[in-house]
Amino acid sequence: MTHEKKKIVVCTDFSSIAQHAFEQSIHLAKLIQADIYLVHIYGEKRDTQITAEKRLQRIAETEQEKLNGIQVHYRAGENKDSIVESLNNIVAGIKPDYFVVGYELKSGMNRFFGPNIMKIARGTKFPVIAIKEDENLDGINTIVYPLNLWEFARQKTFAAIHLAKDFGAEIKLITLNVNYTDEGARKLKIHAQNTLKRFEEHGIKATYEELKGENEVNLVVDYANEHDADLITKVFHHNPSFISRLTGDQDEETLAKTNMPLFIVKSTSYMNPGPWSTMRG
Repeated sequence: MTHEKKKIVVCTDFSSIAQHAFEQSIHLAKLIQADIYLVHIYGEKRDTQITAEKRLQRIAETEQEKLNGIQVHYRAGENKDSIVESLNNIVAGIKPDYFVVGYELKSGMNRFFGPNIMKIARGTKFPVIAIKEDENLDGINTIVYPLNLWEFARQKTFAAIHLAKDFGAEIKLITLNVNYTDEGARKLKIHAQNTLKRFEEHGIKATYEELKGENEVNLVVDYANEHDADLITKVFHHNPSFISRLTGDQDEETLAKTNMPLFIVKSTSYMNPGPWSTMRG
C-alpha cells in the first residue's frame, strides 16, 4: 500500500515576510518528508502564469542548499475577483497537510483591504500555520491547546493530534475558566478530561492545567510564554459578526499578542477526506 506524499503550501507575494515563511516551511518539509508548493496570485498586466512561476522558481533557487532534496512545485493563478478566493481555489486543488502563511497584522481600516491572515484562515478548508517574520518553525516541542466551553473550541482536536505527531511535540492542554459558574467549570473539566484521553489514545504526551482569569487571550499568551511553548492552537470563527469584523475580535487579538506561530483551523467541517478525517469522532 502506497501513501500519498505530504504537501505543504506556502503563499507568497514576494515580500520578506513571505520569504521567511518559505524558509521556515523547509524545516517542516524535512521533518515530515513533504513536498512544498509555492503559490502566488498575480494581478499585474505584465504578469502571466509563466512569468509568475519563473519568479517562484527563482525564490526556490535562492534556498537551494537548504532544500537538500526537498521538492518544490510552483502554482500561479490570476486574480479574477478576490486574491483570497483565487488563492484558496488553488490551495483546494493541492489539498495540503499544512498551509503556511507569513503575516503582519493589519490595523484600522487596512484590515478590510487586500489579503490578510484573517481572510485567508477563514477562507481556506485546510489548517493554517500563521507565522510572523521573527517566529520560527524549527524546534516545535511544546504546543499549547486552549479549551473553553464554546462548541467549536474542540474542533481542533484531531488536527492538533496530527500536528503533535508530525513534530514529536508535547501538548499542554489548558482550560480557560473566565467567570464560569460552578456548573460551567464542571462541564469544562469533563471536556478537558475527554480531550486529554483522546491525546493519550493517540500516543501524544500531554499535560492538563486549569486557568482562571478575565481575558482568555491573555491567559493563553501568558501561559505559553511562561512555559516556553513553541506554538499555540486556535480555532477561528468561520463567520464572525459584522461588529467583530469592524472592531476586531478574540482571533485578531490573539494574532496581535502572540509571539509564536499559531496553528489555525476553522470552525466548520473543513477537511478533505484523508488522514485528517480519520481522527474525527
